[in-house]
Amino acid sequence: MNCVDKCELALDSIGERALIHALIDLEGEIDHVRLSQAIMSAQETYPIMRTILRSKYLRDFREIQEKPGEGVLSVHNLSQVKDTDYEEYLWQWMNQPMDLRKMFPVRVLLLKKNALESCLVFTFHHSTTDGLRAVIFIRKVFDNYNNIISKDYKSEQDIRTSFKGDELLRFANSQRSRVNHYYAKMFASLFHRFILAAYPPPTRVFHDRAGNSKEVHLCYKIIKSEELRHIESKASLAGVEINDILLAACYRVIEKWNSMHGITSNKIRIMSPVNISPKGFRYVVSNQASWISPSTTPKDRADPVKLLRKVRINNINATKNRLAFSLVYFFSFCSRFPLVVMKGMCRFLMITRTYVDSILITNIGLRTCGNQYR
Repeated sequence: MNCVDKCELALDSIGERALIHALIDLEGEIDHVRLSQAIMSAQETYPIMRTILRSKYLRDFREIQEKPGEGVLSVHNLSQVKDTDYEEYLWQWMNQPMDLRKMFPVRVLLLKKNALESCLVFTFHHSTTDGLRAVIFIRKVFDNYNNIISKDYKSEQDIRTSFKGDELLRFANSQRSRVNHYYAKMFASLFHRFILAAYPPPTRVFHDRAGNSKEVHLCYKIIKSEELRHIESKASLAGVEINDILLAACYRVIEKWNSMHGITSNKIRIMSPVNISPKGFRYVVSNQASWISPSTTPKDRADPVKLLRKVRINNINATKNRLAFSLVYFFSFCSRFPLVVMKGMCRFLMITRTYVDSILITNIGLRTCGNQYR
């Protein structure tokens, strides 16, 4: 496990569920036997998806199982059930705990709405993969199901099985030659995040605290192709990236949501993931993402043009100075401790809530955009 894997595992160990869900709507008749075989074949390609968590000498590690499990895929037919029960069943599925000491870090649900419509739900444990690499696994399942040999998979061998050390820490150290005063900037970034930017703490997204806050609820909006092309056109005209527009929109959505509930938003801080995949690890399924946490004030958000400009400048600065790698050093330091100590660190972070960002925005593909609320 790399340092991000271990930190996600520690977070899950204190009851903060670290699961990633991907929902895909399908049309046409689905052969569930063939689908199950496609999933097992993808597990053969990516051994991390057929591992069980083990412990030895206060250290946790993954043990690769010889054969992928046949119970990864579950099939449920909703053709005779009311539409309202679809979301209820989906909610129950998404909130099932995942014990990595007894089961694989991936499970799949095929929900058959009727003879020609289905929903395929992939659930991954975040200590084994990030969102981008989860999509790589899903694409492999689809390719297997359709008997497609993709040119993207140049190497189907998980090189980490014979790799010593933390690939993320090694890659972070390699950035020193590209940035002047690299380590000083890493330290300054961490000092700013945990000291200067912590007070006053960022405004939280309004929550009425009803029910169990650990539960995940589903709320989504599909961006159709023509809508996405329109956003891309606006981004091109403004000289920004599509993620800059999505990120700027998130600030205004949080402010509007809080205002609707009588909450004045001061500083808003958003978690924005950054792909830091090392060379040679592009097709390896694991956690290879860090993030930056840019913040804005009411003055920044008052003018949409000024807000977009600030977001763009922040992203360029973070990219130029490799600021996302600063958290790799922090995670690497934390991961040197036994899991029980890391759990204590996570409890402190979650209890104070000071260092936890309000929302996560990510564009996980050229034509796939989505927001995950936390």
